[in-house]
This record gives sequence, C-alpha cells and structure tokens, in this order.
Amino acid sequence: MNEKPVEQDIINASMKIFIKKGKDGARMQEIADEAGVNKMLLHYYFKSKDLLFLEVVKKIVVDLYDCVIEESMNSMTFKEVLSVFIDRHFDFLNERKESIQFLLWELSRKELDLKEIVSGSYKNFGRNPFELLTFKLNEAIRKGEVRQVDASDFIINLFSLDLFLFAAFPIMRMMSPADNSEMASMIGHRKKEVFRLLWNDIENK
Repeated sequence: MNEKPVEQDIINASMKIFIKKGKDGARMQEIADEAGVNKMLLHYYFKSKDLLFLEVVKKIVVDLYDCVIEESMNSMTFKEVLSVFIDRHFDFLNERKESIQFLLWELSRKELDLKEIVSGSYKNFGRNPFELLTFKLNEAIRKGEVRQVDASDFIINLFSLDLFLFAAFPIMRMMSPADNSEMASMIGHRKKEVFRLLWNDIENK
C-alpha cells in the first residue's frame, strides 16, 4: 500500500469538512467518505479527530511557510524581504481564504501551541517567518538602514495589516460586492499600501 498519497488524501478531505462544518461539527465518517476510504482505514492513519485536526492545522501553517519564505531571502536586504514577504503572504491568504478563516476561528476557540504543532516542520527553510523577519529587521537596524523598532511590534503590525482584508472578507463581500477582477485590483493595491505604510514608518531618511 502506498501510504503517503492515502494519508494526504485524508488530510485534504479533512480540511474540506473542517472548513465546511468546523472541527466540532465534523464527523469521522464524513471525512472517510470525502477521502474515499473506509472508516477503519481512516482510524489506521489517525486514531482520533483531534489528531487529524492537528495535522490539518500543521498543513496550513507549513504551506504558509513554503509559500512565503525561501533560502534566497537570507541574502536579501530587509526592504527586499519585506516586499517579497507581503506579496507572497497576500497571494497565499487570497488562495486559501477559507482555510485561514477556519484556522483563525478555531484558534480563537482553543488554546493551541502553534510553535509546538509545527516544530521541525520548517527545517527545510532554516527559520520560520517570524524568525526570518526578526533576524533581517535587527540586521537592518544594526546597519542603520531603519530606525530602532521593536521586532515583535513590527511583526504584529505586519500580520495585522496582511490578515485583516481576508479575515473580514465575508463581511466586506456583503457590504461591497466585487467581482474577481475588482478583488484582484484591490489586493494588488493593498500589497503596495501595506509595504508603503510599514517601510515609510521605519526607514532611516
């Protein structure tokens, strides 16, 4: 039996059901049906819904890492890293809106240690996004490229600005309907605006 594709099919199916019904509303039989496996095989790979839920959370976070960071960023300036990160982060959030909304909702209801859940998952990247951004920002501060700022505050501002559009997406869609081209234009504009706001705030002029 080729286990990896089956396991991945189960995780992908779980994500669909969890997003649709939430963790508490999802049933293992529904997940098995969506994955095209029997319930016994599902339990062979994942003993409980809780374990399956943690794997789904891990996949969302690892997919984010894979999208927004790469080894070449180690040689970039902080300004370049910030620009690339914002661009890729917006693209990921746009492509995975439902996953992100599900994750934010579940995190607001449960105390999950994301660092522990994804521990070791970013070994291929060297650093996770928070570590990379902190390292590059502190490097820029030492070089005098940007003013002295608290890295934690800066990263909170960055993620807040990036996430808001997508966290509030269902409400915004109801209040101001937009077709795909208008949405793409809005996202492109927000990428530039978020970069402008953050960089202008810290740049040494």
